[in-house]
Amino acid sequence: MSINLIRECKGIIGLKHGNLINSLCYFFLLFLIIGFNLFAKSFSKLHMTFLGIPIYITETIIIFIFVLCLLRVLFVDDGKLILRSPLKLEFILFYLIFFISLFTGFFLYQDLAYILRQSALFYYSIFYFLVILTLSHIGNLRLKFIFVLFFSSCNIVAFLYILNLLGIKISIKGLGSAGYFYISLLLIIEFVYLTYLKRSILRTIFFIDTLLLLVVTILYGVRGNWVAVLITIFSIWLLFVIIPGLKREFNNFNVIIFSFVPIIIFFGVLLSVDKPDLLLKIKEEFLSFFNILSGRTLPSINARWRLITWREMFDGILGRPVFGYGFGKKFISQTTLNLGWTTGLEEGWVEAHNYCLSFLYRSGFLGLGAFFMIIGSFFKKIVSFLRICKEEKIKIIIISLLCCIIYILVLGFFEVVLEIPYLGSFLWIIMGLVIVIINNYSDSENRLKYHFN
Repeated sequence: MSINLIRECKGIIGLKHGNLINSLCYFFLLFLIIGFNLFAKSFSKLHMTFLGIPIYITETIIIFIFVLCLLRVLFVDDGKLILRSPLKLEFILFYLIFFISLFTGFFLYQDLAYILRQSALFYYSIFYFLVILTLSHIGNLRLKFIFVLFFSSCNIVAFLYILNLLGIKISIKGLGSAGYFYISLLLIIEFVYLTYLKRSILRTIFFIDTLLLLVVTILYGVRGNWVAVLITIFSIWLLFVIIPGLKREFNNFNVIIFSFVPIIIFFGVLLSVDKPDLLLKIKEEFLSFFNILSGRTLPSINARWRLITWREMFDGILGRPVFGYGFGKKFISQTTLNLGWTTGLEEGWVEAHNYCLSFLYRSGFLGLGAFFMIIGSFFKKIVSFLRICKEEKIKIIIISLLCCIIYILVLGFFEVVLEIPYLGSFLWIIMGLVIVIINNYSDSENRLKYHFN
């Protein structure tokens, strides 16, 4: 009798509040994505504290969505989506190591705020599950709206950047502060999607917009970002080769690449006449690839600082290779301080600018291994799906998102990415979005049934 009563209550609550919960989860997630896209670091801070610990918008929204999803799991869908989420065993290992590092930090170190800050490298991964739980309950129209809004906000940032170069100042605090990251993500998506479009007017619009985003990406002058974008473009080419049924897209991709080269050269000539200082900055960034140790330019000085810091951090990791030092152990390179660098001196710590070293320092080879198990298993499953998927458009969407993940992983080798909310959370959000799209495809009538286990 009590079991039947519970079932009846769950049915009533589910009918009345299921749609409301879905809408609230969707709104919070959308709010976070667009807020980060437009204002990045400025958006992430609430300028509030709780028990002396700073409160951030990311953690606040994680808690809100988590509570709402928990209510839905308890009263509406019985957690079936969690069972359909792949990589469960890999994530169990990942979170087990997370708790080991967290408890190590609580026992050994005193700075609670810093312990929680360092643990974010792990707990941002909860977005993977929250996205699956949130977006699996919405229609395709709302799913498309996320892409449309992301497209619009990225182009707003790119357009304002161009206006700023032309001398038209539009200053809004924090707007576009991490624009190179989001613009590069959209550039990758458009690069892939452009190969699929058949209508000439759409192809023309996307070609112009992709070209604009590419120019802005170059002008931002972030050397690590250039490397990440170039490797990702090569990854697009490689995926078109290994995934069957994309011969037309592969040919279109080659045409697009060769079309962009002379146009970029033309823009470079114009820039040398109108903005010689900006061109000189870009030239210095590019040449720093070849004279990292010279110390003659600011980019080469920054690169040298990273190499020294990486070497010294890795030497420290060898002292605790299995589990690392746990969350809360502060690191600063004594060598760079002795050479006169003051980076991190006031705070007493620096980030590694390399997520592999961050994982190793905080959780040892077990933590890094668990992370790569998740990434490796994810790519293996998705590529297997792409090989048997029959719908061309789904393949293109999945490939574009897969390449965004590659971009984030490559960029994280040179910049602080996975450790900060407005960049690192996008790795897990995009991974969750890929699973949602595949599950929606699998659930459609007359489609290939491909449910992950």
